Amino acid sequence: MAYEMEKAKELVVKAGKRLVETGLIARTWGNVSARISDTQFVITPSGRAYETLTPEEIVVVNIEDCSYDGEIKPSSEKGIHAAAYKIHPDIDFVIHSHQIHASALSPLGRNFTTSGKHEKILGPVIPCAAYAMPSTNTLRDNVAHEMLQHPDAKAFILRHHGAVCIGTDYDDAFKVAETLEDFCKKQVKEIAAYVGGAKNKTLVKALNYKFNSKPSKPQDLGESTKITDNTFELKMADNSVYYCTINGNAYNGVAPRVSLIHAQIYKHTDATHISFFTNNELVALSKIVNKMKPHLDDFAQITGPAKVKNWELSSYRTDAVDIGKAFGPFRSVLVRGHGALCIGKSRDEVEAVKLVLHKEAIAEAVCLLSHAVNPISSIDNIIMRAVYVFKYSKLK
Repeated sequence: MAYEMEKAKELVVKAGKRLVETGLIARTWGNVSARISDTQFVITPSGRAYETLTPEEIVVVNIEDCSYDGEIKPSSEKGIHAAAYKIHPDIDFVIHSHQIHASALSPLGRNFTTSGKHEKILGPVIPCAAYAMPSTNTLRDNVAHEMLQHPDAKAFILRHHGAVCIGTDYDDAFKVAETLEDFCKKQVKEIAAYVGGAKNKTLVKALNYKFNSKPSKPQDLGESTKITDNTFELKMADNSVYYCTINGNAYNGVAPRVSLIHAQIYKHTDATHISFFTNNELVALSKIVNKMKPHLDDFAQITGPAKVKNWELSSYRTDAVDIGKAFGPFRSVLVRGHGALCIGKSRDEVEAVKLVLHKEAIAEAVCLLSHAVNPISSIDNIIMRAVYVFKYSKLK
């Protein structure tokens, strides 16, 4: 049964906050809607943070043609929601998420068969919609096709993108989204165990096993903030702080060698913030690949391909220059055996880069263990990055 409009708007706002809190979405990625009649639904607006969203910002959209009234634009993925309501008259709530493990499995481009408790909530199969760039009619049509082909399915993976979860109401849709993530997390572990065997059941251990790579201890590469055109503040993990000039010299003591990296990044990019980010998957990948190519479209949009560079004691000065130049127009560089350096014009942008880098690392690890899954094409990567830089990044 459809919701009354005010109740629907309140639930959509509540859902956005809950999705952020549970990690199923981040920033403005993903979208939520609720049916209010046979002909209309309400949906989250485009490019607005869920943490501060109000019912007044929720947009009413017509199911038939996705038209809407007012100056606030609805989510660019409104077509997927409209398709769900058209195909399923009993569905009153839709969540489009970019949740970590469902996204990580999406490049595989395959359906997953469920059983037991997962089948009871998700349906007998989790279909995977064919790839298309975000916010396009083609993506909408691909998702609609899978809904028509699998009428009992309640969760859908979108290749290189994320997931769509449908429910009879707010609670049901959330149960589907959370159960999907639980299912996908277990699938990732099964892929690792299949490759690495009983002793190597994690992604990292399976990668090290498959590529004969040894574990390493990352070095802290620090984080910094640009203060003036020629100075920046460098902070290390032990909370020591150094005030440095762009030529790499500290003016409050002897700066660590990593200050040279930060200085070179500021010389060669438009960054005002730099942050070192590391996790086990990133460290393992940095020793295996020479470049992280996008397998997820939000990685393509927000950071773009990430080159892998060396940082050695014997060549730290030339390595610092090499790292600084490696960014080009993109937002992250992997440092072999350590992790990644992420840059942005604000702290918020840097945090976004780290979020998508974390998810991309898991997706790329899954792809490497699953035998050469192709990344997103270079052309699509360039288009999505350009659209993000010149349009969506300005909405945040």
